[in-house]
Amino acid sequence: MKMKKISLQKRKEYVEALQKEIEHQNEVIALIESYSPDTLEKRIIHEYAIEGAVAEVAKKLNEEGLRVGARKYISNDVSEVVRSKPIIDKLHEVTKKALEHNTAGLRY
Repeated sequence: MKMKKISLQKRKEYVEALQKEIEHQNEVIALIESYSPDTLEKRIIHEYAIEGAVAEVAKKLNEEGLRVGARKYISNDVSEVVRSKPIIDKLHEVTKKALEHNTAGLRY
């Protein structure tokens, strides 16, 4: 396999960027692990941070018997909570960015 030639400086910059991303991901993991949701909205945000999929969060809420009025949760309900304003806390900010990133490729 032939490797693309890049300068030592570019390699260092790339490694530094990766190290920053690893630090960021470790901070997010610590935030998720220490999070104590005390409202349904925060619980949805926390579950999305763990699962990374609105459909999975909706399924989990439905399995626990939670409802929106008389109907079951759907993906749009979860998305609406994660996208809601104002931003509640740091985890909400992180999950909102993640949702926007995850859905960006799906828009037509």
